[in-house]
Amino acid sequence: MEKFEIDIKWGSYFFIANMAISIIIVLLMYLINNYSLIYLYDALIPIFIIQLIYFTIKAARENNQYHLSKGFRKIFVFVRLLVFYYLLAMFPSSTTNDTNSSIFFLFLPYRKKDISELVEDYSDQDDDITLKEFMVRLKRKFSRA
Repeated sequence: MEKFEIDIKWGSYFFIANMAISIIIVLLMYLINNYSLIYLYDALIPIFIIQLIYFTIKAARENNQYHLSKGFRKIFVFVRLLVFYYLLAMFPSSTTNDTNSSIFFLFLPYRKKDISELVEDYSDQDDDITLKEFMVRLKRKFSRA
């Protein structure tokens, strides 16, 4: 088993466990008091950190079991788990058209026009020009600069 397979396995377990615990905590806080959701991040951030440490230790132990990660390289297990979690958590917001909702647009830029619209924009131009007309346009373009 490769180290990336192990990290993806434990990263997906981390994502699933974190989402399930977060949903349960939100429901409990909402049932207790509607206004207690103001303190939601005060409860979720420590739980996220505890889960991240737990799943990082589990992934590092499994990497050690297969002799894949030694010495200071164990910190990279933490980084890979965190990056995998980030990519999974940001994936649903990247499928929406609102790019302001997340910073995931850095990875997948939003197209403002479809390809069919771009084709329609340039369809009104003359495509049949001769070599002489092309040379004239080229000379005009470079003579302005």
